[in-house]
Amino acid sequence: MDRLKISVLFWEERGQEGIKHDEVVDQIAQALTEGGHRVSLIAINDDLRELLDKLDDKRPDLVFNVCERFADNDDYELHVTAVLAMLGQPFTGTGPGAMALRQDKAVTKKLLKFHDISYPNFATFDKHDLEFAGKMHFPLFVKPLHGDASFGIDDASVVNEYSKLIDKVSFIQTQLKVPALVEEYIEGREFYVGILGNDPIEVLPVMELDFSKLPSKYARIYGHEAKSEENSPQYQAVNAVVATELNPEVRARITQAGREAAYALKVQDYARVDIRLSPSGQPMVVEVNANPYLERTSAFALAALQAGMGHATLINKIVEAAWKRLEPTPYLKEMQKSRLERARIRKQNVKTAAQPCEIPPAKEPVKEIVKETTNQPGITQTA
Repeated sequence: MDRLKISVLFWEERGQEGIKHDEVVDQIAQALTEGGHRVSLIAINDDLRELLDKLDDKRPDLVFNVCERFADNDDYELHVTAVLAMLGQPFTGTGPGAMALRQDKAVTKKLLKFHDISYPNFATFDKHDLEFAGKMHFPLFVKPLHGDASFGIDDASVVNEYSKLIDKVSFIQTQLKVPALVEEYIEGREFYVGILGNDPIEVLPVMELDFSKLPSKYARIYGHEAKSEENSPQYQAVNAVVATELNPEVRARITQAGREAAYALKVQDYARVDIRLSPSGQPMVVEVNANPYLERTSAFALAALQAGMGHATLINKIVEAAWKRLEPTPYLKEMQKSRLERARIRKQNVKTAAQPCEIPPAKEPVKEIVKETTNQPGITQTA
């Protein structure tokens, strides 16, 4: 494919302790460079003007979007994609419309139902509204209706009695300030199905969350501790591994469920579908992840490696999928010309503002001028 100008777009943490970003940013930049592309970085935090100015300066053919928040708010992930879409800027990954669908987990389940894809029965608990979709039985799994990275999900999320259910729902509503999603907890193995490309898609080898080393007192879930708290028993014990000991028929059903769920949620370029296998052997889709984590040791990257793709190959395949899907139009060339002109004007304004200003000589005092004027013939001064 063509060698492109690609900017990696990401959220950068800026605080008293300094500036830092996720290691995946540099890994992606390195992979793109190995693919022969001209690579730049665009870091943003909470200033939309900064994003617009940097796009003007870099003028990328394609943005590799790994920005999962704005103003330290995960809910704004889809808004970043909306800005890129409104600008006509080509970018990798799922667009704002589909991003909004999968960001609301209840909407996700309704779409799965429409496409006849199995999922756990659920209910949503807002402060003033309740919505049920099917009968449910304990144990139940309680989590925020919105959000990523398993925020708000811990061992207390799996409940076996009404009092614990009310406690967890109340915590999510009052502390996290979002509605709660309650679904039947599926006791069984958990799998990841990676999806790469668009038309046609490639289904990566099935991965499995391995809970075998997790002490029995902890719930078999991949909560916030397991994902983010490096010193926790969950983080150290739970890992994604290549799925083995799977009946070929069951493996085929899991793969098909992942394929259908990705289609139903309109994800683009790459995605990961999380599936629990019920005691009866039925794959149950629990979540569809657009733009999953791409760090070298992530579940998605390991699945690609199992398919014979190193990290650089995976990253560049995502670029190929996006570029093929987007088919840049003449509008992009015109937009780049406009960006170049805006960047030129902005730099000129900065240069002008930086030049020292000459202070003009002081004018003659007004009182003196009046005095001289009134002494002239034919001119009188009024009180």
